[in-house]
Amino acid sequence: MNTPATAVRRIFIGTGIGLLIVSGFLFSMELLPPMTCDTPDTGCVNTNIFGWFIPIFGVLFTSVGLLLWQRPDILNQIFPHLDEESRHRQHEETFLQEQLEDTQSSTAWTSLEKNLLLEKVSEEE
Repeated sequence: MNTPATAVRRIFIGTGIGLLIVSGFLFSMELLPPMTCDTPDTGCVNTNIFGWFIPIFGVLFTSVGLLLWQRPDILNQIFPHLDEESRHRQHEETFLQEQLEDTQSSTAWTSLEKNLLLEKVSEEE
């Protein structure tokens, strides 16, 4: 069964590997080591330092994905490692708890309004 934690691991690893593949293509096309072209050669392309972000993020995403693969409980608060039934049950419990809190606050407001109206009527008499 696919859980949110599993999906996040796959996204991180897939993105990292994809960025590393793009980095390999950039190295093979000689676009990644930053260079500036001094001569108007048609085979030379100006590149800057921002090109290094692609392999850096590739390594970063892959390592985070592998770390999440080894320890899926690291991001447990954001991406729960629960199956669909457990998530549904947890959502229902949270929803019922919120409704109970709303009902209690509504009852408190109703009793406050009732007391204020009783005081107002008693003052008028």
